[in-house]
Amino acid sequence: MKKLSKTVAIGAAPPDRLPTDYLGVFTVESWREFLSHGGKVMGFNEKKAGIASRLFPGDRILCYLSKVSAFIGWMEVAGPSYIDAKPLWTDGLYPVRLPVRVMKGLALSNAVPIKSLQADLSFMRGLGGAGGWSIYVRSSPRRWSVADSAVVRDAVSRNAARALVESKKNANLPELERLITGKSVKVNFKTDSRVMRVIKKTEALLAQESAKVIGSYDKVLSFNKVTGYSVNVPIASTCRPTATCLQTCYFAKGAPSWKNSLKHQAAVQSLIKANCKAFAERVALEYDQSNLSFLRWNGGGDLFAESVSVINYLGRIRPDIVLWVVTRIPEFAAQIDELKNVFIHFSLDKHSLPRREQFLRLKPRSKNYFFSYQCEPDELPDPQRLGHAAVLFFDNYRPTGSVKPYKKEIVCPLNGKGDITETCVQCRRCFDGSAVAYEKSSSHK
Repeated sequence: MKKLSKTVAIGAAPPDRLPTDYLGVFTVESWREFLSHGGKVMGFNEKKAGIASRLFPGDRILCYLSKVSAFIGWMEVAGPSYIDAKPLWTDGLYPVRLPVRVMKGLALSNAVPIKSLQADLSFMRGLGGAGGWSIYVRSSPRRWSVADSAVVRDAVSRNAARALVESKKNANLPELERLITGKSVKVNFKTDSRVMRVIKKTEALLAQESAKVIGSYDKVLSFNKVTGYSVNVPIASTCRPTATCLQTCYFAKGAPSWKNSLKHQAAVQSLIKANCKAFAERVALEYDQSNLSFLRWNGGGDLFAESVSVINYLGRIRPDIVLWVVTRIPEFAAQIDELKNVFIHFSLDKHSLPRREQFLRLKPRSKNYFFSYQCEPDELPDPQRLGHAAVLFFDNYRPTGSVKPYKKEIVCPLNGKGDITETCVQCRRCFDGSAVAYEKSSSHK
């Protein structure tokens, strides 16, 4: 590294000088590290020594998270810049140090997406979906206009006020890391099934190399063309598949069963188990960044103790985030709290019908649940046996006979459809309350 003087000269600001505004760029992890060291020192690489020396006490720095494209707060310069080689961050030395004090900070789950300010920031107006604005948030410290800075600081203040209201509502929220105790169930798998092949592949893969770590530049959410964005975890360590699952599991074939996908699923589960709050914050950031209107929990895999804790926490602190939780495990489903924005989709088939009664006997905390029925290949179930089902799926969405005997509202629109792209986004029945209402209707009972 180029040798730098121990102190970077800084003059006193003129007495009538107004604060100057700058942008400071962090990753998710470097922001956490900044806070863990007291939130009093920001760092830059040695090439920024000159501009850092021109920041005076009282100047404002907007705190921007790269990759997730959101503002996490703002701070003021508290003193002159200086040089220090003491390591503080894992992704670089950043020896040009600047004393700061955080004036307004947000939880990661309440960060302000920059795209939500598109109509108000001068460099984003009229760009539509174009990305020419990104040059303004690529480096730090970068000079910003007073007007644009005020837009960001106002938005941060609004989110902070909203978070305060929610925190008062949730004053009695149980300890986040409270884990739900569930019995371990040993499942005997058929050795020649798509699910068993994926389980063996996952176990062999993780035996050869450790699961990757979710870093600042990785995504925790996955995407598919039917259900949209989802949280995916490994089948191998979370599912309790039935005979129907072993034959029909869509998640055990194609892209979700490829090596990189299996490694990502394992990394997601590891992060959930290691730090429930950190995972909830990452989910909220990506939900906002992608401007989502719902999120499927368990696009693949199933619930486990820590994931229940994350769902309960995230559902409370962000009541605007709609969570569609798909599961087959009674004891974990029953521990999900009563939250208007969390919909429990309990999946059944002819081999797992007793799980419905198991779930109900556990007296679930939430009434926001419904049941679906998954058919085996060539199965056309007796409509009288489906009195509990609010949604009906045929194998591979291809009925082998007429669907007229079934109530129209329970037949998922995926069934028999040619192009299934964005069908869940368009239908929304599983997470807009319609399926829950059907489950609970007096005529249905």
